[in-house]
Amino acid sequence: MKHTSSANPRRRKASLIAGACACALSTIAGVGLTGVASAAPATVTLHFLNAYNSVTETPVMNKIVIPMFEKENPGIKVVDETVPYNGMLQKFIAEAAAGNPADLMRSDIAWMPELASQGVLLKLSGLKWFAPIKAAALPGPLSTNRYGASYYGVPDDTNTQVLFWNKADFKAAGLSGPPTTQNQLWNDAKILTVPSKGQFGLGVDSTDIWNVGPYVWSGGGQFTDPGYHQASGYMDSVATEAVLNQLVTMDQEGYIGSDFKGGAGAVGGETGFSKGEYAMLYDGPWGVNTYKTSTPPFSDYGLAPLPAGPGGSISVVGGEDLAIAGNGHHLADTIKFVQFLTSPFAQLAMAKAGDMAAYKPDAAQEVKNSPWLEIFTQQLLTAKARPVAAGYPAMDGAFSNALSEVLAGKASLSSAMQTAAIQGNAALATKS
Repeated sequence: MKHTSSANPRRRKASLIAGACACALSTIAGVGLTGVASAAPATVTLHFLNAYNSVTETPVMNKIVIPMFEKENPGIKVVDETVPYNGMLQKFIAEAAAGNPADLMRSDIAWMPELASQGVLLKLSGLKWFAPIKAAALPGPLSTNRYGASYYGVPDDTNTQVLFWNKADFKAAGLSGPPTTQNQLWNDAKILTVPSKGQFGLGVDSTDIWNVGPYVWSGGGQFTDPGYHQASGYMDSVATEAVLNQLVTMDQEGYIGSDFKGGAGAVGGETGFSKGEYAMLYDGPWGVNTYKTSTPPFSDYGLAPLPAGPGGSISVVGGEDLAIAGNGHHLADTIKFVQFLTSPFAQLAMAKAGDMAAYKPDAAQEVKNSPWLEIFTQQLLTAKARPVAAGYPAMDGAFSNALSEVLAGKASLSSAMQTAAIQGNAALATKS
C-alpha cells in the first residue's frame, strides 16, 4: 500500500451532524457489550468505503470476511466500495456534508484528527459497545483514533515498513547481507546499482512523509515538535536536511529508482523490486503477499530491520482505522459490521493479506500463523507515528511538494524546506 499526500479540504463546524449524533446515541443507548439491537428494515445495504489493495486485500474481504458477516447477519448486505486512495478523504467529507456519506470508511490513521475536527464522525467515547474494543486494542493503533479527550474511530489494522533486500543482487555484488547502519545503506545502494542491467540500489516510493519519514527519523531528524504545533526548526533543521540532502544526491547520481520522483513512466517500488530493478526497498507486510502473487512469483529476498542512524532504527506506524459517519443512515447495523471487523475471525483473516492485527489477543496468534510477521512486530516497537494533527494532510502535502521541487532542480533544499516548514506551521495551527 502506497501512502500519498492529499490536499487539505474545506472544514465544516462540528455542529454539522450534532442532531444526527444525538439521534444515533438514542438509538444505540442500552446496547450491550456483545451486540447491537437493530431497528433496521428487513434488508439493509451498508456502504463500506476503502482503498484496499486489489491483489491481496480485496479478495480476502470480498470472499471471506464480508460473506461470513452477511451469513451471520441475515438482512444486512455490505457493498465494498473500493476507490483510489487519492481522493477518498475528500469523497467521504463531501458526501457527509451532502447528507449521504458512506456508512463506514476504512481511513488512513493520519486522517482521523481532521475528520474528527470537522464533526463528520460518530463520537465513540462513552458508548457501551466501544468499551471492550478499546480495552483490547493495541495502544499505538488506538491512539490514532483520539482527538482531544474523546475517541472517534476504531483501530482496523496496523503495519510498519522494514527493509526488503534482493538476495541474488547482494550475492552478485559480493555483499554478505543487508546493511545494518544508514551509512552502510548508502554505500550498499551505490554498489548494488548496475546501469547496464537497469538495476538501482534503492527504491523510495514517493516524496511524502510515509516514505521519507523512516530515513529522516533514523537519521536523527524530525518534522515537527513533539506536540505537533510547529514545523519550523524541525522540518528545516540541520539533521533533517542532512538526510534529505543524502537522498537527493543519491537520486541525482542515479542510485535511486524512478519511483522517488514519480510521474509518467515511473516504476513503483514493489514492481521494480520484484522485477530486479530495485535491489533494496522499504516496504510493509502486504509486500510479502504481493510478491507471492506476482508473475512469476518472487521469493528470493530477505527481510531486515531498517538500517540504524543517529536516531536509531525508526520506521513509521501505519494502518487504518474504521470511521463511522455520524450522519449515516444505518448506524446500528454499521456498528454490527465494525464489531465483526474487529473480531478475531476478521482480524486474523486480513492478517493473511498483510494487514496486521490491531488487537492484543490476535497479535500473538497472527505471528504463529505467519512467522514472517515477526520482523514487523519487532520494528513496530520503535516505529514512529506521523503527526497526529488535524492539519497533517496539508503539512504532508507541503513537504512532499517541496521535496519534489528539489528533485526536479527547481529549488534549493534549504529554501524549499524553509517554505514547507512555514506552510506546515499554518497547517498545524488549523483548528476545527
